[in-house]
Amino acid sequence: MKLIDLSHTIHPGLTVFPEDPQISLIQVKDYHRDGYNNFQLITGMHVGTHLDGPMHLTASKSFISELPLESFTGKGIVIDVHDKNLIELKHIKHYLIEAGDIVLFYSGYDKFYGKDEYYTNYPVFDEELAHYLVELKVKMIGIDWFSPDLRPYPIHEILLKNNILILENLTNLDFLLSGPAFEIFAFPLKINADSSIVRAVAKIGD
Repeated sequence: MKLIDLSHTIHPGLTVFPEDPQISLIQVKDYHRDGYNNFQLITGMHVGTHLDGPMHLTASKSFISELPLESFTGKGIVIDVHDKNLIELKHIKHYLIEAGDIVLFYSGYDKFYGKDEYYTNYPVFDEELAHYLVELKVKMIGIDWFSPDLRPYPIHEILLKNNILILENLTNLDFLLSGPAFEIFAFPLKINADSSIVRAVAKIGD
């Protein structure tokens, strides 16, 4: 068995979406001064590697803490879209995708993570592709960039209205290209919120 970390590290000074508040991560207790260490994190739920739940951009009233644990893990498949600005149905038609799969899209855009350009000129899905994913009944999609669409976020609405979770800001998807079968684990905090930061991991082998 091999585990691949697909998550970015949360740290002070982390670049966030321009409209979101900056995170605060500070050490509030020091071992040598206080006899123990402790840190305080003040953050929104859409920083770093995170999972968008249905409440994020739909009228759903279900907190992400209320979703079944089975929603956050499953068989993964990775789609190579590294040279695409618009990701269309034709780019995934030849992949074997089954109901319940977690479909990851590798763009290589994670190389810009932490830079201002990360939130500009990123790849986007077209609506036909989103409806196809709904038709296939996948349980989650994951991307190594910020968002599958632009404001007013129609792709988010299509997917989330159909209970397809959106895993954003992944990294290291290149390690999964042309490799053996893998499973994805992306468990959110058990938190009464629309979405959650996660530690996303791929497990290769038994």
